[in-house]
Amino acid sequence: MPNTSSGEEATTPRGRILVVDDEPLKRITLQIELSEAGYEVFEAADPHTAERILASRPIDIVISDVRMPGKTGLDLLAHIKQAQPEIGVILMTAYATIDTAVLAIKRGAFDYITKPFTTAELLERIARLEATRPAARAEEERDEQFGRLVARNRAMRRLFAQLRGVAETDRTLLICGESGCGKELFAEAVHAAGSRADKPFVRFSCAALQPTVLESELFGHERGAFTGAIRQKAGRFELADGGTMLLDEVDDIPAELQVKLLRVVEQQEFERVGGEESIKVDVRLICATKRDLLQMTREGRFREDLYYRLNVISVNIPPLRARLDDIPVLVEHFVAKHGTLAGDTNGRSIRITPEAMEELLRHHWPGNVRELEHVVERALAFCGGEDVRPEHILPLTPDRAATTDAAPASSDKRGLTETVSDIEKRMIVMALKQARGNQARAAQKLGIPRTTLRDKMAKYQIPTA
Repeated sequence: MPNTSSGEEATTPRGRILVVDDEPLKRITLQIELSEAGYEVFEAADPHTAERILASRPIDIVISDVRMPGKTGLDLLAHIKQAQPEIGVILMTAYATIDTAVLAIKRGAFDYITKPFTTAELLERIARLEATRPAARAEEERDEQFGRLVARNRAMRRLFAQLRGVAETDRTLLICGESGCGKELFAEAVHAAGSRADKPFVRFSCAALQPTVLESELFGHERGAFTGAIRQKAGRFELADGGTMLLDEVDDIPAELQVKLLRVVEQQEFERVGGEESIKVDVRLICATKRDLLQMTREGRFREDLYYRLNVISVNIPPLRARLDDIPVLVEHFVAKHGTLAGDTNGRSIRITPEAMEELLRHHWPGNVRELEHVVERALAFCGGEDVRPEHILPLTPDRAATTDAAPASSDKRGLTETVSDIEKRMIVMALKQARGNQARAAQKLGIPRTTLRDKMAKYQIPTA
């Protein structure tokens, strides 16, 4: 469990330190002393537990004993240097020899310290370690943040770097990826990082619209162009003039409108529906799709010339299941974003326990980052302001059912049903409280239709006011 210095005003920790020692008293002592020095401190009794914590949350420095039952501190050091080489390691030993020190540093430890030692001696070594890494840390922080996007995964960092370069141009960009992977956030980040950042960013989804409605929305219409057109209307391309236009679900544009879109891409001009005057615009176009546009082109469902015009620069966002190392940093981001809605925490940050993080890492995430955010937000509603534990996660991960063993006895089933019902009722009450009784907003938070919310309120006898 982590520990941070207490006080009336919450402060940002100086860094995250993991202490690994099989002696409980030494672990607790270091945890208290380092917390008082301003660090967020985690502790583990053995390298196996330490590896689990390292996989579940960002850690800056590991301070580990050398001699422990089973795996040693040198084994843990080897694991860290292979899996997360950016983490600094200081080894502690009561049996220091020149050979041990040389071996530790040769294998990648920053330093070692001989037991017993004072807090001042340890803090001096930590300070020297931090002094050697300011440039690297600044680079890591820059690479992990792009607009409202966060990532630890190396492939995602490379993608961020690629998009920063793309942002400086006006070339058409095609963003591909599964539903929920953040295509709109990527488009926003590209716009914000480019020269058009102070100009309009207009987003529009082409999904499931009638061709006539879609044409009017994109290109506008003149008065009298069709029944109900009582006044002239500017389309989305006109509204985006000078800025950036995001066309989401671009694969849903019907063939008859693909020609008109092609003209906008090539010549930056079009006519409103029912109009004859050509309208010139200056728009940077970003398109997004969850489908294989090239395959659609081969099947004759998407114009080949339009495809190549849209595919000047393309990026593919990997699904969340292919970048599990992003989950801890995303969870931390979502806890910070939604944690204030989880109840009174007396100024204390809500944390995800390592066991709960393991449950999140096991999930397949078919809904990608959007699903993860929804799960974290609901877990925060379950936890009531305390640390998020596995029981707050388990009811929210449906694919866990596929990995369970034999079905429980009928009495166990009844108990499980009662437990799930209690949790569901608590979640509804929490959502209504957060929405100040507004059922529409509460249903939106829960991800269910308003009619379903009303039925469940009646089932659990939850008052409407």
